[in-house]
Amino acid sequence: MEEILKTTEDDKLQLAFIFDPNKCIICNACVNACNSAYGGLNWRTLLVFDEGDTKIGVSIACNHCENPLCMKVCPSNAIKKDNMSVVYIDPKECIGCGYCTWACPYEEPKFNKDGVMSKCDFCRQRLMNKQGLPLCVEACPTGALSFGWVDKKEYSAPFLAPYELTKPNLVVRQSKVKVEASPLKTRKEENYWQLLIFTLFSEFALGSLLIPVKGIVPLLLMLIGLIPSILHINRKERFYKVIKNLRTSWLSREVFFSSLSVLSLVFYSLYPSVFTFASSLVLLSLAIISSIMLYILKTIPSWYSPNTAISFLGTAFTSVFPLGYFLTHNYLYLLVAVAFSIAEISVARKDNKLRLTLNSFYLVMVMLSILFPLTSLIAIPGAILSEFIERRRFYENISYYGLPK
Repeated sequence: MEEILKTTEDDKLQLAFIFDPNKCIICNACVNACNSAYGGLNWRTLLVFDEGDTKIGVSIACNHCENPLCMKVCPSNAIKKDNMSVVYIDPKECIGCGYCTWACPYEEPKFNKDGVMSKCDFCRQRLMNKQGLPLCVEACPTGALSFGWVDKKEYSAPFLAPYELTKPNLVVRQSKVKVEASPLKTRKEENYWQLLIFTLFSEFALGSLLIPVKGIVPLLLMLIGLIPSILHINRKERFYKVIKNLRTSWLSREVFFSSLSVLSLVFYSLYPSVFTFASSLVLLSLAIISSIMLYILKTIPSWYSPNTAISFLGTAFTSVFPLGYFLTHNYLYLLVAVAFSIAEISVARKDNKLRLTLNSFYLVMVMLSILFPLTSLIAIPGAILSEFIERRRFYENISYYGLPK
């Protein structure tokens, strides 16, 4: 135990789970030991691959990565790393937003009965109190699963997410039988309606701020989007903690700038001036940029795409600027709206025929408005419907890195 508890200045040495699939007898002892001790939260998963006449077992839990994306994205700083590089969750700080689950390509963080995240921490208290090795390791009867300091990580696991995503502290020995499986999976985001409403209405607010309407309009649009978003977290009484990690979390930044933009829009609606307009524009733009960056995760390839940025920005202009043109007859509004609609078509998936059809209809109506300004108003419902359909697809058809089935 003294050897395990040592700290080192050698960055090449890391505590890691070491797994040899050739020794695994698929007895599930490691999973049972973990669940028995920690309330059946399934922090450890035994993957079983049926390769012809042979079954291959691979036991996976948290890998305490060198680049723990879960920790970087956590808005409340609930996920921490100690001096042994053990990544653990402080349950008193977690707000239950679930953002860390998006960032983990090993599907490790799990909600507990209190609505906060939990995960494997190498049985940290056992290590610190010199009570023994992690329970899953002690339970393994064949030595397939072991644990200790490693200086060279063998990651012979093409069926897991690419190593460079998070640089996991995990050694997986080469299996004698090749495993044919992919870590790319698809899923639907649960309870995404609050996120859909917030992203769309914050973008509507930005667009409306740039056309000649009363300042109360962008304020109301922003409030319609922001209030439901609070419902997306489990521990609502801890909502104030969401801005604790402005240093690395785009979710913290999104909430921070969105909140400040609401305050600025209140002043703009009451005291319209160049200063209140400029401050509202800057803060609202920063909120939208933060929203975009929040979804630009390499662990979710379907979101890590130009379509995310173009779609989010496009909503602000395609849905609102035709109204700006109708009110002012300024062709610049049409030019920007057409440019973003064409950009959306160029990055849209070719099988998304409804999106392509609606955007094509939108372009026709916008171009006709040069001759018949009233048709610009007909274009607006088409744009809103297109953006709504695209955003729903965004949350319902997610391609991500996870544990292969």
